[in-house]
Amino acid sequence: MSRIFLLMAVVLGWSVTGCSTSGDSSAAGLAPAGSFLQTNAPIAVVDFFDMYCHTCQTEASHVNELQRAVNSRGMGSKVQFYAVGWGNSPLEAETYRKRFKVPFPVISDRDLAISKRYGSFRPPLLIALRREGGTWKEFYRTQHVMGRTDEILNAILP
Repeated sequence: MSRIFLLMAVVLGWSVTGCSTSGDSSAAGLAPAGSFLQTNAPIAVVDFFDMYCHTCQTEASHVNELQRAVNSRGMGSKVQFYAVGWGNSPLEAETYRKRFKVPFPVISDRDLAISKRYGSFRPPLLIALRREGGTWKEFYRTQHVMGRTDEILNAILP
C-alpha cells in the first residue's frame, strides 16, 4: 500500500512540475538497459537500489562519495559506476537519480533481468566486477558503504 501511495505522490509531483512521464528512459535521463557493462573500464562498480528502500536512500550519498573518491585518485577511466533500480520502473529509477543526484548511469531493472545475474538478494547491494577476457567476474560485495570509503577503495582499485 505504501508503494502505491509513494508512486502516486511521485507521479502527481511530476505532473505539477511538468516533467515528462512518457516512459522513454533516454528522454528521462536514464541509461538504457543495453548500456549496462558496455564500458572500456576494466572495473565496474554496481549499486543495486530500490527507490522505496530507506537504507538505499541513506547509502546513496555514500556511493556518490565513493565515485568521487575514485575520480579524485585519477582512476575514473579505470572504474565505471552504475546504479541499477532493483524492480524499479523507469519513472522510479529516474526519480531516485534526480532526488539523490546520482552522477553515473542509472538503469531501471523492473523485471530484475540484470539483478538476477548476481544471485538472490535485497538491496542495498554494491558489487565490483573485473573484466577477465570477454566476461565480467564479481570480486567484491557489500551491503554497507557508509563510513567505509577507504576500505572499499582499497578492495576495488587496481
